[in-house]
Amino acid sequence: MKIWFDADNGPHVLIMKPLVRELERRGHTVIFTARDRTRTCELLDLYGLGYRTVGGAYGAGMWNKVKGTLGRSGQLARAMRGSGCGVSFGHGSRALPLASRLLGIPSVTMYDYEWVDPKLFNRFCRTILMPVAVDRERCVEAGMAPDRVVHFPGLKEELYLADTPLDPAFVAGDLALSPDALKVLLRPPATDAHYHNPEAEAILDAVLARLATRRDLELVYMARSDDQMAFLSGHDLARVIVPDKVYDGPSLVAAMDLVVGGGGTMTREAAVLGVPSCSFFRGRLGRVDEQLEQEGRLLMLRKPGEAAGLPLIPRLEPASAPDNAPLVTFICDTIEAAAQA
Repeated sequence: MKIWFDADNGPHVLIMKPLVRELERRGHTVIFTARDRTRTCELLDLYGLGYRTVGGAYGAGMWNKVKGTLGRSGQLARAMRGSGCGVSFGHGSRALPLASRLLGIPSVTMYDYEWVDPKLFNRFCRTILMPVAVDRERCVEAGMAPDRVVHFPGLKEELYLADTPLDPAFVAGDLALSPDALKVLLRPPATDAHYHNPEAEAILDAVLARLATRRDLELVYMARSDDQMAFLSGHDLARVIVPDKVYDGPSLVAAMDLVVGGGGTMTREAAVLGVPSCSFFRGRLGRVDEQLEQEGRLLMLRKPGEAAGLPLIPRLEPASAPDNAPLVTFICDTIEAAAQA
C-alpha cells in the first residue's frame, strides 16, 4: 500500500522517521509532501527522506492562516492526484485532511496539544491519535469527537527519541561549546501562533536577564525567525551561539545542562531525556505538560520573577532515551486500520 505523509512542521519529520522505517518493513511505500517552513525540508534532507515541496509559510494573523490552509489544501490535492495512496497521515496538518477528502483518501492525524480548534479534524479525519494523558474527559472538554479518538501509550517524543543514537559530543564540538561552560538551550515562544500570550515575552526577558548573571554560561539561542534576535538586545550575555545549520534535535538537547523554551517540542524532549527543562509557555496548558510538571520533569515559569529559580547547575547524569518499539507498532497498526476501515 502507498501511504501519504505530510510534514507540515520541522518536528513532524522526527515523529515520522521511525514510522516510515516500520511501514516500509511491513512492505508499504511512504510518499512525503512537505511544507517549506521551520527547516522542515532541511530535516527531511538531513535524514535522507525524499519529498515533494508543497506550500510554505502562511504569515501572521488568523486570516492568513485560513487562506494559507485552504490554498495549500488545493495544492496538495493537485500534487497527489493519481498517487494511488490508501491513507494519509499528518501531525496536526490542517491542509492534509481537507486535501485527502478531496481525493477520497482516509486521513489520520496525531497531535498532543488539545486546546486547538478540532472541528476540521473531527469532520475530515477518520482517526485522531492522542496521548493517553489527554483522557476522554479532556477530549470532550476540548471539543474533540471522542468516537474518532484513539489513545496511544506514552508521549509523542518517546516515538523518536530512541530512534537515533544520541550524539551530544558531536553537537558540542561542532558548536565549539566549552566543556567547562554551563550550556543552556533557549527557544523563544511562537509569537505568531494563534495561542501566543504576550506574557511569555516578559518572562523571556527575565530569563535572559537571569542567564546574563552567569559569566560561565554559553547560550544556544534557537530563534524561530530572524526578528526574534531582537529579544537578545539589552542583555549582556557571556556568549551566544546561533546555529547556522540544522542539527539532530535530540542530540542538541542532550548536549545541554538546561533547556528553556516558550513551549513546544524541545522542552518536552528534554523532560523525557532527563535533561532539566523549563517552560514559560503562557497559553492554556495542555494535559501533557501538566503531567510532566506533576511528575517533576518540567518546571513551569508562570511569572517573570520565577526566572530567578532557573536551575543553573551542571548536569551530571547523561541523557537517556526510552524504548519506542511499542509506540511505533501501535501507531503503524492504527494507520493500517484506518486504511482498511
